[in-house]
Amino acid sequence: MAGPMEVDVVHARLDDFPDLARFHAVLTDDERSRAAAYKVREPGKVFVLARGCLRLELGRRLGMDARDIRFDVRPSGKPDVRREDASAPDWRFSVSHTGPLVVIAFALGADVGIDIERLDRDVRPLVIAERYFTPREREALRSTPDEGRATAFLAGWTRKEAIVKARGLTMAESLDTLSVDVDPAGTEPAHEDDPRAPARAACRLTAFLLPDSNLIGAAALCGDVPPRLRFRVLSGGRFD
Repeated sequence: MAGPMEVDVVHARLDDFPDLARFHAVLTDDERSRAAAYKVREPGKVFVLARGCLRLELGRRLGMDARDIRFDVRPSGKPDVRREDASAPDWRFSVSHTGPLVVIAFALGADVGIDIERLDRDVRPLVIAERYFTPREREALRSTPDEGRATAFLAGWTRKEAIVKARGLTMAESLDTLSVDVDPAGTEPAHEDDPRAPARAACRLTAFLLPDSNLIGAAALCGDVPPRLRFRVLSGGRFD
């Protein structure tokens, strides 16, 4: 069996970038309009940070001007880099953000998905699970002690989202037919598709905690090997 495949994860916090000019400068006119359309200021700034960072990182990997990168969008809404040159590296990506925090996962030649949530998010695990989790997942949450149930719910949620993103599906297509292990302690949690579901790409999961940022998350990679995550934190004073 092949070993884990490396996935680069870039982690950025809005508070570390008081000046977003470098990110805003590489956006397209449409992206700038989307950022300006946010009625609340912070989400608009997070969009600029996430999209600008995505472009700059892809530009570095592809050896091209970040402003020249174009994207194609799948029916599910999953974006892909438009490869004008078939010999160019096949970088694929996934973006997630919560509040002022952004993560972007990059994988070479394999579809990837990532999702994060804040550990202090106010949730009602059993109420939300009734709508979005499978019977197996709901039973696992009910058997989890009260003090750990919210974390278990967030573990399950991010794992489901990561798989859905990697596969390029929508959450609605997977709600009743994708079950994940909700134990927050698992680093390579198991998941299972209902045998009655349509055929789907095989995926492997790697779960993570970022205590300094109070985050829980998961990354999924399409294929039969688990992703090995390599984190890099961006700061306002330095951008590689």
